Amino acid sequence: MSIAKYMVSACVLASVNASAVDINLPSLMKTLNKSDDPVLMVIGNDAYRHDTITRGEFEYMYNKNNNISLDGPMSVDEYKELFINYKLKAFDATKTFPELKLNTYTNELESYAKHLAYPYMIDKTLEKQFVNEAYRREQEYVTASHILIKGVNEKSRKKIEDIYARLKKGEKFFDLAKANSDCGSAARGGFLGEFSVFDMVYDFETVAYTTPVGEFSEPFTTQFGYHIVYIHDRRPRAISVEAQEIFFPIETRETYVDSVFASAKKSKKFDKVVTKYSMKGNAKKDKGHMVVKDNGMYPQEVVDKLFKMPVGDIQKFKSQFGHHIFKVNKMETAVPLDSAKYEALKKRVMSGDRYEAVKGKVAVNLRERRGFAVNDSILNLVTKYEFTDSNDMKDSLNKIDGTWYVYNGDDVTTEIFRDDLIKFQASYREKTIDRYIKTSIPIDTNLSYKQNMLNYIYSRVDGDALNSELLNIAKKNKEFVYALKEYSDGLLVYAASEHNIWGHKSTKPDSLSKFFRARKENYQYDEPKWVGIIYSVANKDTLKKIKNYAAKNPNLDAFNFYELVRENVWSGFMAKKGAWKAGENAILDKYYFKTIPADSTVEVEKYPIVYLYGNESKIPQWHTLVKGKVIADYQKELEKNWINRNRRIYPVIIKEDVYKTVNNH
Repeated sequence: MSIAKYMVSACVLASVNASAVDINLPSLMKTLNKSDDPVLMVIGNDAYRHDTITRGEFEYMYNKNNNISLDGPMSVDEYKELFINYKLKAFDATKTFPELKLNTYTNELESYAKHLAYPYMIDKTLEKQFVNEAYRREQEYVTASHILIKGVNEKSRKKIEDIYARLKKGEKFFDLAKANSDCGSAARGGFLGEFSVFDMVYDFETVAYTTPVGEFSEPFTTQFGYHIVYIHDRRPRAISVEAQEIFFPIETRETYVDSVFASAKKSKKFDKVVTKYSMKGNAKKDKGHMVVKDNGMYPQEVVDKLFKMPVGDIQKFKSQFGHHIFKVNKMETAVPLDSAKYEALKKRVMSGDRYEAVKGKVAVNLRERRGFAVNDSILNLVTKYEFTDSNDMKDSLNKIDGTWYVYNGDDVTTEIFRDDLIKFQASYREKTIDRYIKTSIPIDTNLSYKQNMLNYIYSRVDGDALNSELLNIAKKNKEFVYALKEYSDGLLVYAASEHNIWGHKSTKPDSLSKFFRARKENYQYDEPKWVGIIYSVANKDTLKKIKNYAAKNPNLDAFNFYELVRENVWSGFMAKKGAWKAGENAILDKYYFKTIPADSTVEVEKYPIVYLYGNESKIPQWHTLVKGKVIADYQKELEKNWINRNRRIYPVIIKEDVYKTVNNH
């Protein structure tokens, strides 16, 4: 089986669980509003998130948006008006949707704050550790086989442990993989072939690179399930090879090639064998010397052969071009870890499942810095109460007295942990009864009771540590402050725009029709069409009624005539509204454009009599005929009205002395 690159281990407990950690947003937001920057403007009339804008925040937004503007650079004055409109929308959202502070808005902002903070928490030492590890692994290819038991659960764990025990007793890896592995590679005895860094998920790669050649690993997990890996071989990853070649055309007898190969293997002077036997034109002069790189200059099958040969080895090889006898003299295996190489590796390290491992290490470091330590014995003790309900657990806790874990120099005892443990117990029991239910505390049914308990403790500790780090980052890094405020504004503006512009308001048929009718001349077709109503009428009495209304109201346009007939002639007809050119409607082609013979038969919907009301025009009569354009224009109108309303009801104070110093201080 080819293990996908970016799958994350199901048992990585070290990284901060986004759903389990609550960011202290109120405290963080208060920190965001504290800055050494001078105040540039105050928006709104209530002291909250969006009231005070510093010069630094305005400059950050102006310079960032000016660099990516498709319409070219804007002046500070031009941007100021757009900025105020945007900030007023965000401010209005806090008034219109106060529940956003507690619901979707908060969850989204929490998630983004964590995402934004991690790069600030990854120090250079940790970064170098992961980059250097990737660099070292890049220098080697590993050939391996594995046994996979799908699922990270108790059943899978027991099965992999049984297989591991059989391996330790001497059973063949190939046979056990073929009989037990839940992977397509089972038919090959678990053989995965050759791979290098970034080719496998990080957890699998790490075990493969730390298991000695000729040995198998202990069981370990990835998102796929439980694995045991066996390492067949390791070889240097070449980037260039210096070699010599004895070449023969494809038609050369193989027995002759074999005899030369035997001589080359015995001879201590490969140069002489090359000059005597090689049939390549310049062999006598250059003695078959060649420098091969994987850059397209040599056939890939030749490159692959040479890059796998040990230095000093002599091998024969048949390709589509002929017969080759190669000797490898020297191999270059490493690109120097210069700044360019470092940055390229850093970019790959800080993405995918490897980045999750980096973040996991950050969480571990934060715990260690705060002296975190778990009392494993008390966790083992509590596992016997796994299936106890919450009420009975209250009594059981009296028998489990002691320190659960140490953090920041404090002992978290049973008394302190009691209420949280009872909540955990309730969530665990709910989840084990119904795995699809959403519990107040996240529970992973693939993990053991103890592991879920440990996860919960981690989430408590990591939440506290992360809150402290976020506050420190916000105090020290203005770009973090500005980016988080920008995202906060964006969430609020999006929600308010859904309500004021994009939602049901802009798609209500009556509102769109009214908007369109007031400016229908703006939506003219490029060329005239017949615009009107095609009536199919059941009988002459109904036709007479429709014609009478037409005679009495000769100046009505198609829209108003349709409404008149619809309200007064209730039955006996069908109406089709629209705009057509010749060739687009068979009834019109027969009765109006006369492009179809009068005696021809065309489908007339349901009723036999045809009556046309309309004329050739460039002006459509119904918004549905140009609905996309109408909706776009109506949304612009709604936004304009919203902006004007905000400007009217919310004050904006600009400190002109500070404004003059924007990008000039």
